[in-house]
Amino acid sequence: MKTNNIKLIKLSLILAPSLIFAQTITLDEISVKEKKETNTNTVNIDLQKVEQHQENSLTEMLKNNSSIEIGGGAKNAQRIYLRGIESSNLNISLDGAKQGKNMFQHRGNELGVSPELLKVVDIKTSTDASKSGALGGSINMTTKDAQDFVKNGKNHGTVFKAGYNTNAEQKLGNATAYSVFNENLGAYVSIGGVNSENYENGAGDKVLATGYKDRDYLFKLSLLDTKNNDLRATISQNENNGIYQWGQAGSDVGLNTDPSKLEKIVMTTTNYALNHNYNPNDLLNLETNLNFSEVKIDRKTQNKDYKNDTFGLKVQNHFDFDVSSWENKISLGVDYSKEYGKGSFDPHNLDKAITKYSDVNSKNQAIFLQGRTKISDLGIDYGLRFDDYSFETGFGKATGDTFSPNIGLDYAITDNSLIYANYGQASRMGGIIPFTWMTNIKKDTQYSSKLDPEKSKRYEAGYKYEKRDTLLNDDYLSFNANVFKTKIKDVIIAKATNGGSGEGGRTLVDIFNASNEFESKGYELKLSYAYDIFQTALGFTKVKTNTINDDSGIVPGVDESITLRRIGAYDSDKFVWNVGIEPMKNLVFDYTLNAVGGIDNPVVRGGYTTHDVNMKYDINSDWTIFLAVNNLTNKDYGKHTTLDRNGEYRHEMGRDYRFALKYEF
Repeated sequence: MKTNNIKLIKLSLILAPSLIFAQTITLDEISVKEKKETNTNTVNIDLQKVEQHQENSLTEMLKNNSSIEIGGGAKNAQRIYLRGIESSNLNISLDGAKQGKNMFQHRGNELGVSPELLKVVDIKTSTDASKSGALGGSINMTTKDAQDFVKNGKNHGTVFKAGYNTNAEQKLGNATAYSVFNENLGAYVSIGGVNSENYENGAGDKVLATGYKDRDYLFKLSLLDTKNNDLRATISQNENNGIYQWGQAGSDVGLNTDPSKLEKIVMTTTNYALNHNYNPNDLLNLETNLNFSEVKIDRKTQNKDYKNDTFGLKVQNHFDFDVSSWENKISLGVDYSKEYGKGSFDPHNLDKAITKYSDVNSKNQAIFLQGRTKISDLGIDYGLRFDDYSFETGFGKATGDTFSPNIGLDYAITDNSLIYANYGQASRMGGIIPFTWMTNIKKDTQYSSKLDPEKSKRYEAGYKYEKRDTLLNDDYLSFNANVFKTKIKDVIIAKATNGGSGEGGRTLVDIFNASNEFESKGYELKLSYAYDIFQTALGFTKVKTNTINDDSGIVPGVDESITLRRIGAYDSDKFVWNVGIEPMKNLVFDYTLNAVGGIDNPVVRGGYTTHDVNMKYDINSDWTIFLAVNNLTNKDYGKHTTLDRNGEYRHEMGRDYRFALKYEF
C-alpha cells in the first residue's frame, strides 16, 4: 500500500497541469494494449474496460472512442459511424460471419453478442484486399475459446453475471459454462439477456418505443494445437423484440410518436462459423472460413415476415519469408459470398395495383493478394483484389467487376517514431438499400441505366510516436496524429412512387447509381499515457462530410437526405477523455468525458458533454462487483446522427445508475 501511495504522489506532480485544465478538453480512450500494436491503421478495443464500464452491447462498447459515433434513438435505430462512414459500408464480422445488413427502415447494423464473450475487436481504417465490401473500413470480432476461461488451473467452471440499470429498469443476466476436456479440446455455452423498459431522457420524459428484450445464445467448440491444426466451430444467435414503428421515422423522432403506428417486431440473427488453420511452416499457413448468417424479421402484429440469408467461404494462405534483408508477409486467397432475401408481399395501399413481388439475390466471387515487405526502416503494404458481382431484383439482373488496389508506406524516423501514408480502393454491389424495400417493385419496369458497383477511395497520412521510460521508469507514452479522406461514388440508391427512396413502404420504380459523390474527411489527434496504477487517454476527431441531397428526392417533413444516414454522418467534432486508476489491489476507478460540438447544417443541433464514472472491485477470486453512473449530470441531449422530422428528434437516456455482480466457480 505504501508503494502505491508513493506512485500516486509522483503522478500527481507530473499530471497536475493537465488535470487542472480537464474541463476545457475532452479526450479519447486509447487502450493500453495498443502499445503492442505495430500497425498504424488498427485499433484493438480494451475489453477489460468494456466490462468495467458495463457496456452491454456493441454500440455501447464503441461509444467512448473519438473515431466512432453511435446513432441515437431506439435500439433498433442505432447505427455505427467510423470516421463519418456508416456501418452499412463497413466489413463487419463475428468469427468470419458477415454482419451489418440494412433490413428495413432501421435495424440491421448492430451485432447482437455479449461483449464479455469477445476476445478481439479489431477496427481497421485502411484498405485491406482480404476484406470484401469494406468501403469505409472494417470491424472484425473474434469470440473467446473455452481455453480463455481457464483460471488458476481449473479446466471447467461456470460464470454468472447479473445486473440492474435504473433509468430504463433494465435487468441483465448472463451464464456461461465451459470445459476444457484435454490439452487440445474445449467447449462452452453461453446464455444472456436484457429486459428494458422505455428509457427516460435528461428532461425527465419517458421516450416511447425504446423498450426492448434481447436474448443472446452462443456455443463454441475449439480444437487447438493438434498436429499444426486449429479448428473452431461457433453457433450464435441474437433475438431482439420490441414495440417499434415499421415505417417512416417512428423509432428515431421525439416524444410525439403516434402509438397507433407501433407494432411488435421480432428480429433474429443466427450465425454459423467454421474456422480452420493449418500451419506446419512459414510457407504454409492456410486459413479457411466457412460461414452462414440468417436474419429473420417477424412483424407479429401484422403477421408478416422476412428473411435474408448470407453464405460465405474464404480460403487464404499466408506466406512468411525473407529474401536477403527483405522481410515478406504475403496472403493470397479467394473469397465467395451469396445472399438471398425474401419476404411478405407488402405494397402500400396506394401502390397495390402497380406492384409485383420479387426475391433479391446477389453473388460475389473474388481473388485477392495482400502483403507487407519490410526493408530496414521502411515498411511497404500492398494489395490487389478482383471482384466479380451479380445483383438481381425485380428490375432484372445486373453484373459488374472491379479491380481494387491498395498501397501503404511507413518509415521509422527514430526508434520511437514513424510516419505513414495509405491509399486504397474498395467496391461492392447493392449495399445501403434495405432488402425488404427491394421486394416490392413496380410492374413491367427495368433498371433505367446500367448498374455499376459502388466504389470508394481512401487516403490516410500520419505520424506515430511510442516510448517507454519517458517521465518515469517503465511508463508508456503514445501519440498518433493523422489526416484522412474517404470518397464513395456510384452509390446504389432507389426511387419510389412518392419521390422518396422507399421509406414508408412505397413501391420502388428504379434502382440506380447516384450521380453525387459522398466524401468524409478530417483529422485525428490521440494521446495516451500509462504508468503502473494509472492510465489516461485522450482523443479528438474532426470529421467533415458533404451533406448533399441524393438523387431520389426528399421525403416531406424529413429535414435531411433520408439515405445520407446509411452512407455517412454530418460534420462532427468529438473529444473524449478517459482516466483510470487502481489505488489498491483489485479496486479500479474510471472516468470518461465525451464532448461533441454543435452543428448547424443541414439540421441544427446543439453540442453536448456527458460524464460517466465507474468502478470495479474484485472481492476475491470468485466474486466481482461493478458500479457505474452514466450521464452523471443528467444531460438532456440528442445525437447528431438521429433522424430529424420537422425539427423533432429523439433525445438520449438521462442519468443511469448501473450495478452488476459476477460470480465464477
